[in-house]
Amino acid sequence: MAGAIRMKPDFVLHGPDGAVCAVVDAKYKAEKRDEFPDADLYQMLAYCTALGLPEGHLVYAKRNAVHAAHTVRHVGIVIHQHALDLGQDHSELLANVEEVAARLVSTRRV
Repeated sequence: MAGAIRMKPDFVLHGPDGAVCAVVDAKYKAEKRDEFPDADLYQMLAYCTALGLPEGHLVYAKRNAVHAAHTVRHVGIVIHQHALDLGQDHSELLANVEEVAARLVSTRRV
């Protein structure tokens, strides 16, 4: 019998009742131009599946777009991709972090 696969996302948000509400994986890399990072999307799909979540969040240090959402066909899981430009002004970065946080707390539950 094979051993269990250990899943370890960077951040798991729990609600007041202790239930898992959201999952985040941070990527300290830039997106390649005109390419989606397929491995990152598959990784988040695995986290969402393991945690029973209908949505997951990838946060990049920098990307071509501020936010994108992808729905996985046949299962309906939505994978959000967020961008935080770490080189921007402190107040602008904080505002972007607050936007990501707002999306996390509004993640729909099963």
